Amino acid sequence: MKRATRAGLVAAGFLATVSGCSPEPEGPSEAPVEAEAYGQAKQGERAYDPGGGWNLSWQDDFTGTSLNTGAWTVLTSNWDPVTNNCNFGTGELEFPRAQNVTVGNGKLVITAERTADNPTDSRCGGQFRSFYSGRLHTKGKVEGRYGKIVASIKIPPGYGMWPAFWTLGSNIQSAGWPGAGEIDILEWHSNEPTWMKSALHWYNGGQADWGTGASRGVDLSQDFHTYEVEWNANSIVFRLDKDFVSTATFGHNETEFQQPHYLILNLAMGGNWYGHPSPNSIDLPWGARKTMEVEWVRWYQPGGSQSLGLTNAGFEQGLTGWTTWSPNGTGGAAISETYNGGHSGSYHLTHWTSGAPYEAWTYQTKSGLAAGTYKLRAWVRKGGAFNFARFQVKTCGSCAAAVNNLGTYGGYTLVETPAVTVPANGYLEFGLHSSTPTNNGSSFIHMDDVELVRL
Repeated sequence: MKRATRAGLVAAGFLATVSGCSPEPEGPSEAPVEAEAYGQAKQGERAYDPGGGWNLSWQDDFTGTSLNTGAWTVLTSNWDPVTNNCNFGTGELEFPRAQNVTVGNGKLVITAERTADNPTDSRCGGQFRSFYSGRLHTKGKVEGRYGKIVASIKIPPGYGMWPAFWTLGSNIQSAGWPGAGEIDILEWHSNEPTWMKSALHWYNGGQADWGTGASRGVDLSQDFHTYEVEWNANSIVFRLDKDFVSTATFGHNETEFQQPHYLILNLAMGGNWYGHPSPNSIDLPWGARKTMEVEWVRWYQPGGSQSLGLTNAGFEQGLTGWTTWSPNGTGGAAISETYNGGHSGSYHLTHWTSGAPYEAWTYQTKSGLAAGTYKLRAWVRKGGAFNFARFQVKTCGSCAAAVNNLGTYGGYTLVETPAVTVPANGYLEFGLHSSTPTNNGSSFIHMDDVELVRL
């Protein structure tokens, strides 16, 4: 959700906060053929076909009456704890809160409303907000690299509405913005209501931006539409309702777009994309509500085995994204370190102590998985004596694990667990579980570059 100065590649001064929005598209190069007349059926009532060669890796269809918190985190302040800024660096006028993010009737609903409460976070220096709204993300829960990311969304009309569906690089807390990279799949501006605006932002000696978009020729706020990005190691292309392709394709090799990203959905108001309008000018009357409705979000990967990006898979950010459990308080035996080097990068996970015996279970979880067969892979070095050393994956916290009992490996060796079957909207818990006997100073396990794969 950033604002650049023009379409195409722009190198601007470095910004310490998240700021700006999508550049203006240059206009369609060729009118696509409309597959189905607008208004004949709502987008969500048509089956979405990703095309040949794509397999569903993750989805949320927003069934039931509550949000899947195993996949999503809801923001509850105008201070963003992930990017460490107020009003999201764009001067938006809303204060996100949990009660404005609801699930029901098969939809996620983000509701915006005007307020006289003047809410703000104490860290934002009296920057009082004029609206309540919602913002949620999948950081640390659903992250991945490449594929086709698509959602069915109905956006609200009116001046000042700024609905968005986008991604940030998973290393945002260490790399900052725009160094982590950003993919804006959907942004909408009331001045051009027929356009899906899309953009990319990264760092190239300063802020670099690229913008595009697609127009349906009708006001997008009047119905559900699918908004998607197809992202691979060489190119990124955006589509509206599948048949309406963005005005340009981005050919790339930037490192920001060769790493895992996480998803964000939000409904903003005002801010720098609208030229910082006053709250009174926003088209949201007192007592009224406007909603951004989401029927589903899906992440597809190319056919064959599909790698699902994990948080901090190479342990380059310490143990961020990983949890260590111990039955006897010896979980400190699990650390991220550089000793003896990593398989890639500088760091790796180590299970080791020079003193008393330990037992440690270092793991990560994923929720909302597509039905299918999965296995876990990683690169491992191991030596010495252990009571047990298990590389494992399981479908619930108390379930029996599918285990690879690790042997001795003098150099980094690729290991994998047996396959496990996961139902729709399934859950997996996976990682390294080990225990050593007394006098274990020469016993060690190094693990790096963990990968969860759907077969």
